[in-house]
Amino acid sequence: VNIYPFLVVVGSGLASFTLNISSLQANKLTSPLTLCIAANVKQVLMIAMSTVLFNVDISPLNGAGIVVVLMGSARYSYVSVMEKTSKQVQTPESKMSPKAVDLEQGGTSQELVPKASKDSRGVQRAVSTKISASPN
Repeated sequence: VNIYPFLVVVGSGLASFTLNISSLQANKLTSPLTLCIAANVKQVLMIAMSTVLFNVDISPLNGAGIVVVLMGSARYSYVSVMEKTSKQVQTPESKMSPKAVDLEQGGTSQELVPKASKDSRGVQRAVSTKISASPN
């Protein structure tokens, strides 16, 4: 009895299952555009590695395509990182808008309420704080 075909089928099934789970997790943590660009970079790297490994010549047009994909993905990564760092620099107060609240003693205070901004998963995470103003 040859067990090799059975092991190949089970091994490829486990590999496919693992790939699907990791793909779903990556899609949950990033955007579909990021995954598409990562897939393009993977294809380009596979082509580059196979040409070196199997000693295959690349035409100038194919080489230009590889360079364009790598430059485009590098630019996208740079812009994505710059957007994320600019969002982290904002303080929680810049994401809040003031709302006047009357106090029982006749004074007023301003309560900061969250603006309509959400994080990458659509969850609003701003925390309300109160700033007391002295009565006039």
